[in-house]
Amino acid sequence: MNFIKYIPLLSAFVKTWLKNKEHDKKIKEFDKTAEKLSVIENLIVRLEKKHKEINIELENLHKQIMINRTINIILSVIIIIGAYLIYFK
Repeated sequence: MNFIKYIPLLSAFVKTWLKNKEHDKKIKEFDKTAEKLSVIENLIVRLEKKHKEINIELENLHKQIMINRTINIILSVIIIIGAYLIYFK
């Protein structure tokens, strides 16, 4: 008999629970386009930053290669001239 006293309370609880469940379902189905766009923009910015860093690194490597190439050419010319002078002495 005590169970009959709790039926209105139980029905109010079930009603509120179903209402909250439906509300939560609507929130989960919320359009996340703006969030996805911000993530994509963030990834693009990071990619551009990485691209700039790689370009700077490539420019530095190109400069080092040109310096080493020039040094090698100068040393080769010195060796050839030295060998020529020694050979014809």
